[in-house]
Amino acid sequence: MKDKKYHVLAGLLTFFVGMPVYQLAYDAASDTHYLAAAIWATIVSGILLAGCKEYCDMRTEGNKFDLWDFFATCIGAVLVALFIVAMHYGKG
Repeated sequence: MKDKKYHVLAGLLTFFVGMPVYQLAYDAASDTHYLAAAIWATIVSGILLAGCKEYCDMRTEGNKFDLWDFFATCIGAVLVALFIVAMHYGKG
């Protein structure tokens, strides 16, 4: 279970990808197309990060690819995407 927490935290790191994209959108025009770009950037980076994390895990002796770990990392990214949506619609 402890490893899953690390994977969710790794997914939350996608904050550093999604938020700059969203900030650019917010500064530009607050267009919903930019919101969609921020959400997709966050989710795609989460999937890539999940794959990289699992690849590193596979290369560790006594470890293997774990689909649930992959999903846990993606869940972290989805949480960030939901946070971005909440910020967008909560800005007033």
